[in-house]
Amino acid sequence: MDEQAQAESMTIAPARPDLDVIADRLHRAERELSAVGGEMAFGIVVRNGPGHAEAKLTNPYRPFRIASMTKSFTAAVMGSLENGGLNYDYPMYFLVPDLKGTAVGELTARECLTMGTGFGRDDPWADRMESMSRFDFLTFLQRPLVPIAHPGTGFEYCNLGYALLGLAAESVTDRTFPEMVTTEVTGPLQMPRTGFDVADFPDLVPGLRIDRLGRAHRLTPTRPGAFSAIGGMVSTAHDICQWMTIHMDALDAEANTAPGAWSHVLAANQRPHRPIAVETSRLHTEEVHYGYGLMHRQDSRFGRVLCHSGGYPGYGSHMRWFPDLGFGIVVLGNTTYYPAERIVRDAVDAAWLTAIGRAEENPRLRRDEPVTRASPVLERETAPAPTHPLPPGPRTGRTVLGAVAATLTWDDAFADAHFAVNMDLDEPRQERRERTAAWLESHRVDATRPVTVDDLTMETRLLGTVTVAEGAAITVRLDHLGDVQAITLSE
Repeated sequence: MDEQAQAESMTIAPARPDLDVIADRLHRAERELSAVGGEMAFGIVVRNGPGHAEAKLTNPYRPFRIASMTKSFTAAVMGSLENGGLNYDYPMYFLVPDLKGTAVGELTARECLTMGTGFGRDDPWADRMESMSRFDFLTFLQRPLVPIAHPGTGFEYCNLGYALLGLAAESVTDRTFPEMVTTEVTGPLQMPRTGFDVADFPDLVPGLRIDRLGRAHRLTPTRPGAFSAIGGMVSTAHDICQWMTIHMDALDAEANTAPGAWSHVLAANQRPHRPIAVETSRLHTEEVHYGYGLMHRQDSRFGRVLCHSGGYPGYGSHMRWFPDLGFGIVVLGNTTYYPAERIVRDAVDAAWLTAIGRAEENPRLRRDEPVTRASPVLERETAPAPTHPLPPGPRTGRTVLGAVAATLTWDDAFADAHFAVNMDLDEPRQERRERTAAWLESHRVDATRPVTVDDLTMETRLLGTVTVAEGAAITVRLDHLGDVQAITLSE
């Protein structure tokens, strides 16, 4: 951010966003999703002191999968176990003896809670693993997993760490993870429409995959298993408004309650624990950290902001609350990786510009423009926190090159050998071929030109990009075993 922009941001007085503008934006997003066959629920909760809150809700009691918003509940369970004597800094093998000598055995619960495991981002592979059995998970963990950094040396969003937390919680209590969440968290905190097993929610909003032609395909929901702790929960806009209010109440109540109370657990989860980045625009700055199961943003406009998104096959969600301003927002949608976070962020930005008298700098949205269009004066520049990655190895680099070559000429034999289990579930192979062929044609890519190591940039051990033509690139993300979990074509 240049000096002029920094000076401008420092002269703007804090102001609560205009909640009517937020509601208007969310209603528009709801209509847009409905137009493609989807369904949305949202809530805006306003806190009027401890234990008192009012919520404006749309579709409040319809249950959705909330995906990675589940991680805040996982962190709450771990906090209750810490109150009972569990030490966050014990190695994982101390909590789960079967992990001794494995690639994850020396990790600590604290590193898992704060996304400091040293293992790379594992969406969308992990999103397909919910129903994996405990036995199969332990068998998987005996294999030679590939880290991308030393543990504790930086932030990398990783579902594997939260699956390990669920495994550890079950190991030390001899109870299932869903049972712990229900009896220790959602039951006492009066969240009756929040749980894990889709069989308990016959009115579950169906998850949809929208293909490249705009057709909607209904997905079969998974059942609880070893990866439920990363994102397996079902909830409603009403219950998540309750969850946000409880968190805001906890920050106020912490100083006046005995150690071990829920207020201490939930307040600790909302503190910044691992730096992620600093985001700046012409008008503001946000220092971004990961807490325990929550993102913590120190925003120059609003003070503390706590949030978490969720993305899953058939669903996308986001919850965000503003303790210093006393309100929160939740959005739940039923298409794969529905961009709920971007919708909430852009709505808050537009509402804040209105509140400070700069509504003219909101984007003028035509009827045919998506509601996710952001304000230019609040476009973010991101400076990530320092990381200490391990050097890429030749084996995974060869897999990335092989994936790109197989994409250019379409090689089913490579896909059979190297695709992770999620790939054909996320997009059937015939659809993937058709989409790739259209992309090759539109970018005028010569698919017969061999790709070489000179075309390859490895961002981490498990993430590489290959330039295949001017302005055209293919990015390949590998899972923890070095199999292909995602192939992304440049815009």
